[in-house]
Amino acid sequence: MADLRIPDAALHDRGVRVALTALGCKVNYAEMAELAGALAAAGCTVVDEAEPADVRVVNSCTVTLQADATTRQRLTRLRRQYPHCHLIVTGCSVDTNPDRYLPNDSVGARSTPRGIDAAFSNAEKSRIVEHVVALCQERDTLPPLAADLNAVPPLRARAFIKVQDGCNHRCSYCIVWRARGQSRSVTLNAVLEQAERALTAGHAELVIAGVDLGSWGRDIGLGLATLVEALLDAVGDRGRIRLSSINANDVSDSLIELSRHPRLCPHWHMPLQSGSDEVLKAMYRGYRRAQFARVAAALRQSNPDAQFTTDIMVGFPGETEADHKATLELVREIGFLRCHIFRYSPRPDTAAAALAGRIDDATAHRRSQEVHIAAAKASTAAYASVADRRLEVVWDRIDATWAHGFAATYHEVGAPAQPDLHLGGISQVLVQSVDGNVLRAVKV
Repeated sequence: MADLRIPDAALHDRGVRVALTALGCKVNYAEMAELAGALAAAGCTVVDEAEPADVRVVNSCTVTLQADATTRQRLTRLRRQYPHCHLIVTGCSVDTNPDRYLPNDSVGARSTPRGIDAAFSNAEKSRIVEHVVALCQERDTLPPLAADLNAVPPLRARAFIKVQDGCNHRCSYCIVWRARGQSRSVTLNAVLEQAERALTAGHAELVIAGVDLGSWGRDIGLGLATLVEALLDAVGDRGRIRLSSINANDVSDSLIELSRHPRLCPHWHMPLQSGSDEVLKAMYRGYRRAQFARVAAALRQSNPDAQFTTDIMVGFPGETEADHKATLELVREIGFLRCHIFRYSPRPDTAAAALAGRIDDATAHRRSQEVHIAAAKASTAAYASVADRRLEVVWDRIDATWAHGFAATYHEVGAPAQPDLHLGGISQVLVQSVDGNVLRAVKV
């Protein structure tokens, strides 16, 4: 086992400090929140990633080749900035790059790349606490056991609750299902217990996250609407519920009915990827253009405050100008509040990597710019639509003069700081003006 790099004296002066970094999806943030609670219960002090720490854990992302590169860059930067820390990497990038992060030495024992002290696959994440505790015990540095074993140190203003892992879909461009395995649901009672702990810790917004959130419950004879309804009943007027991401084909009539509930955020992140049926078919996506538009319209009819964010992939193999135009038209039709736009890059061992019709860089770049322009216009209209309105905001950053947060609709909001505002708290605000993609407001 690799030893802590920091000097003995520094550890004996205080408890072991652990900083957690989550890259990529909201599931990774939820997993780091769970890890924070377990580390705190074991007697460690969980600190913000910008603070000095003895142990650093990076939960990696592999959704694109760029995500893998970002993981490597973050690890390199952390090692350079904090040369004496014990650096741990885990997550999807570990699973999809075992030769890099989980190699065996000449006698069959696991080794780790230079600069990394320990690596854990997704299946091994539960061992990280044991690993950190063992390191502390080697140096006799573990603080007394935390009195509250359910303590959840806040990593963010909002609480991310992981309710599902894995994915049974086989999108032709995606490798995450290999890293995460089959879809698995957290039981209803376990989710409700997590929600209660988060509310008790002071979180006013609970973000319900899953690798394939829409599949929650299928393996245990339930459906996502059952979970959402139970959470809404449990939360009551103490907070609000937000769904992290859901495919259009997983939005059931029951969810549409629930969408008018005042404690369910009227914000739907529905990955589009493409507005072309031909491209969606080649991607092995489970919906088509008409269904996506129909679901968005039904949600808006149920709750006129509904806002949509999405992911769009540009330059998928075989994408024609007509396909690209179909995407632009749907972006305008839906009127997304925000779009995450990225160009296709081939992943080894995926079906899409073998497809013909690769789009040249110049064309992909042009199409990306055109989608960005259409998305920016849609976002401007979505922000203008709430001018002069009252919105409910959860605050995620507060300094001496300014508070920043997100409305239930996922509009970004800024307001003058006041003594009664606190991180993770919830307030009503009145929008006074629109400044780009930020609503200027005052607390009411």
